[in-house]
Amino acid sequence: MQKGILQLENRLILVAWLNHLLGYPSNQEMLGNIEKHVAEGFAADGHSHLYHHLIAQGDKVKIPAADLERYDANIRQHLEQINRGRTEKITLRYFQHLAALCTEIVLDRLFHKKAELLQELNQFVAQRNAQRLPGEPKENPFCEEDLTKLAYWMATGSGKTLILHLNYYQFRHYNREPLDNILLITPNEGLSEQHLAELAASGIPAVRFDLNTGGLYRGDRDVVQVIEITKLVGEKRGSGVSVPVEAFEGQNLIFVDEGHKGSGGEAWRKYRDALGEPALRSSIAPPSDKPSPPHGTIP
Repeated sequence: MQKGILQLENRLILVAWLNHLLGYPSNQEMLGNIEKHVAEGFAADGHSHLYHHLIAQGDKVKIPAADLERYDANIRQHLEQINRGRTEKITLRYFQHLAALCTEIVLDRLFHKKAELLQELNQFVAQRNAQRLPGEPKENPFCEEDLTKLAYWMATGSGKTLILHLNYYQFRHYNREPLDNILLITPNEGLSEQHLAELAASGIPAVRFDLNTGGLYRGDRDVVQVIEITKLVGEKRGSGVSVPVEAFEGQNLIFVDEGHKGSGGEAWRKYRDALGEPALRSSIAPPSDKPSPPHGTIP
């Protein structure tokens, strides 16, 4: 593994905390161990092989067995929804299943124990900072705003889009507040069309963003609106196809596909942040020599 990537992994606090909860000292060791020793898919009893592996670890895993069983059932249910209309059924790869499990852990705490989640994360940060050598940089504590972001840093071709679909079902499972918009922001129109086809295959209702609605979708609130980042602007000018971010005021669930060189610089980052302020953002990003993911990156 490249030195820069190792250094990055050491700075990903949320995933380090999740590794700790699952009984592993590092993300690299967790991935290597599970790839080698845990079969993919589900056993005859309906539980995943990953669930059985974690249960067998006993006290090393710091998540109650009842919670692990609930998370496992949720993931299986969401995968069944994704597979319902597919001729060729999807089996989660070990790293995809781990990403889904980590999302379950975070969302469950975010929606049911937010104050405890923030406290536990900052205790973990404090413990890590206390172990730093003199002169080593310290980690910043989490604030409540940090809890609304999850990013998935995965290799090209590893199934980031599938994770996005699982996230859609996972968020709907935990969220009880009405949303004003569910947006999927893409780098370009070609990828928008690709996402629309893939969302349909997973049973997720989705439409191209319609400028004529002014950003206020009048249909089913579970529908994903797909829009290119290039169409977002800070302020509407003229009669073009650009859309001011203020058109999407309210409670928004934002998915951002940054997997094809579409991050768009600081201006677009500002638009993404403005769109997702009230609710949760989920970003899928490619590996990079110099990535700058938030606290919430889950490789």
